[in-house]
Amino acid sequence: MISDRFWRGGDGVEVERVVSGAAAYFPANVVSAPSVRKKLVWVEYEALMVGGSARMKEYVVPTRIRPSPPRELLNTRFKAGDDVDVFRDSEGCWVRGDVTAVLENSRYIVEFEGENRSESEVHRSNLRLHRDWVDGNWVPSPLQQGNVMESTPKSLKLKIKFRRRDEYEKGATVEVRSEEEAYAGSWYCARIISLLGDEKYIVEHLRFRSDGDETIPLRDLVVAQNIRPVPPPPVLSPSYEPGDEVDAWVNKRWWIGRVSKVLGGGSKCLIYFISTGEETIVLHFNLRPRKDWINGRWVNPSKVQWKKLKSCERPEFKNGMMVEVRSDEPGYEGSWYSAKIISCLGDNRYAVEYQTLRTEDERELLKEEARGWDIRPSPPQVIPRACRYELWEHVDAWFNDGWWSGCVYKINSDYTQYGVYFNTTNERLEFAYSELRPCQVWIKGKWSRAQE
Repeated sequence: MISDRFWRGGDGVEVERVVSGAAAYFPANVVSAPSVRKKLVWVEYEALMVGGSARMKEYVVPTRIRPSPPRELLNTRFKAGDDVDVFRDSEGCWVRGDVTAVLENSRYIVEFEGENRSESEVHRSNLRLHRDWVDGNWVPSPLQQGNVMESTPKSLKLKIKFRRRDEYEKGATVEVRSEEEAYAGSWYCARIISLLGDEKYIVEHLRFRSDGDETIPLRDLVVAQNIRPVPPPPVLSPSYEPGDEVDAWVNKRWWIGRVSKVLGGGSKCLIYFISTGEETIVLHFNLRPRKDWINGRWVNPSKVQWKKLKSCERPEFKNGMMVEVRSDEPGYEGSWYSAKIISCLGDNRYAVEYQTLRTEDERELLKEEARGWDIRPSPPQVIPRACRYELWEHVDAWFNDGWWSGCVYKINSDYTQYGVYFNTTNERLEFAYSELRPCQVWIKGKWSRAQE
């Protein structure tokens, strides 16, 4: 690995990660060179898929990237003790191991490095000599000095040895905490598809499908801190009382809430949701006692934790305060409009006066009722940028009297026009530099830059 190499768009590379304690190499192609601001390289993986059909892309530090190794000769043979890499189709990466035995028909037994030290039978087509990239050169091994005849094969039964580990296993059913602003605080059901190392996983939603094709399960890249096992079911059917903390199954997700009122003789409850400030009636069978996954075990939340969560509710917007209001109308999702708070109506509702939208007769500014979870303070002014927007950077674009969140996918030669893709409407439009601003998100009472 080196840190001073200049990577260019289109370069074939491999990204090194540690998976289960072993080195793994993921084939990828450079999409864009390191940016001055990020000092990261934007890569597209060749065999890691998200959403069923889209190749996964992410920013990677240059020190974890190396060129694609030279291809092996078709007649390359290996012997017991050789240091090799094995390609795993299911995980889309090369994993380091050692040849322990030579079998018939160009097959080998390889023991993998790492925590498990598992063995597997591999065909020669999925093997290559392990090489290290040192000071700009591939370090050779004895195999590169001359081909070696295969050792006499012998019959070996496949043995796989496992050792207990703390990470989530491939195929495990888990719950994943959503980082999307609209679903903050909720957990969705998923299955571990691939372990990427660095406490990152690819998971497949169990309840959601790809927007483009309902037959394709939706996949996400998530970090370990946002994953937990599925909570154990209660031994007896619980009965709830006002004040009880629960998880409520709403819109195919589990949301943290508190029982406000028991209805229908216990067949349903009025639930107050912390993250949104809403109250909704939920049937008894869609509720479960709330538990938290802390230090590898399930614990019951304390009342102190609840008070802490209550203190994190949405800020109180005062009369006359300038804000931005999110639209939930079909076709306008993801857009924010400048407005002023006229009055608080109670129950987390506000009367607002838009600053760019007018009534149908165009005589006065449009006034409307808005829920608190659709309101945020006006974003802080960002110092004008000396540098330009980059490919795949999240931006807000001024369009139809509002700010629409999107992603830069194209830049013209003189950096005056930018193509922006809007995920909520699946549209691509072009904007001048002056019509864009950095995308900022309001999370837990603080402003932060949107993550690519």
